[in-house]
Amino acid sequence: MTPARKASRKRWQGRSIIAVALLAFVVTAVIVVWRRTSGREAETTIADLDQQRRDLEAQIAKLESDLQEAMSASEIEPAAARKLGLRRATDSQLVTLSRGAFTPVVSAPDSTP
Repeated sequence: MTPARKASRKRWQGRSIIAVALLAFVVTAVIVVWRRTSGREAETTIADLDQQRRDLEAQIAKLESDLQEAMSASEIEPAAARKLGLRRATDSQLVTLSRGAFTPVVSAPDSTP
């Protein structure tokens, strides 16, 4: 090989190394930018889901409160009177049973064949 050819070959080898290094840098920079972008998107999604979870927890608390209120006697009694026509029993309509005072009635077996 002639000295001019060797110099030309070395020059292309040096340029190739620089080109490969620049290409590696660009690829690395693209990967870093892509990861940061996807990380920001994930962060936004997590923040949205966290807000949705807080909203749902608040809704659950309100529904539980509404349920407790609806189950109270002050709510049930007017609804029963309005929808079913029920009314509160008077004292004369109430029967108080004490323990042991109640004896079940046992019917006699049928003697008919």
